[in-house]
Amino acid sequence: MKISNESEYEKASERADEIYGAKKGSPEEKELKELLKAIKEYEDDFVKMLKNME
Repeated sequence: MKISNESEYEKASERADEIYGAKKGSPEEKELKELLKAIKEYEDDFVKMLKNME
């Protein structure tokens, strides 16, 4: 999963909030892990972009 823009980021964050605390071993837990990884990558890329603008 790759988040490419702010709209996708917002949708992914909302979905992560919805399924936060998903039962271990459930499909929602797997989805949550993928969402959180994609969110972190997007945020890290955003921070790098900001640092490059300095």
